[in-house]
Amino acid sequence: MPTPLQHFMILLYERDLPTSARSVSPTVLEAHFALRKHVAEIGGRIVGGHAMAAGVTIRNNEVSPGQDTPSLAGCYVVEASDLDHAIWIGRMIPVVDGWVEVRPVLTA
Repeated sequence: MPTPLQHFMILLYERDLPTSARSVSPTVLEAHFALRKHVAEIGGRIVGGHAMAAGVTIRNNEVSPGQDTPSLAGCYVVEASDLDHAIWIGRMIPVVDGWVEVRPVLTA
């Protein structure tokens, strides 16, 4: 029986958030749309993902505009065999002027 895959959160950061999907280059959009297939080809699976708009920050119950830069631009939850596999998937995710962060999801 194969070992079950672990869940990892991959956070995408960009220095400048796009204002809409129309403001993202077609090349980057196409790369994101093709990602599910490419991840499956290397034995992983995308469980879910979302692009994000600018938000607000709440500290000490005070609300203020979100961070200027860098900003959280999106996230994916992926299944991978281990952290190295999740990092491999993270390296496949297109960013314009930013980076990705890979974190294991804790389970009970």
